[in-house]
Amino acid sequence: MKQPTLREEIAGLRAEVEQLQRSSPPPKTNPDPVQPDSDDQTGDVPKLLSELGDLVQSMLDDAEESFTEHPVASVSAALALGIVIGRLTAK
Repeated sequence: MKQPTLREEIAGLRAEVEQLQRSSPPPKTNPDPVQPDSDDQTGDVPKLLSELGDLVQSMLDDAEESFTEHPVASVSAALALGIVIGRLTAK
């Protein structure tokens, strides 16, 4: 069974958020802007998830580009990290 890629996972999460937005009632407007309700922040969740997805995607693109440009250094760093983690977890 093939593991979904990160892009597929993010696209799935966005689709779920959109579906939840369509199925939930619209948020109530607060007549008093001085004291906002705690419910008003729920409208920011899809925006924040979208920003988070974009940030993760840009970080992965940067990492992929770095690995492509410096494959020997990438493999060396992964080996060194594996050795350090192995030594730390060995009893």
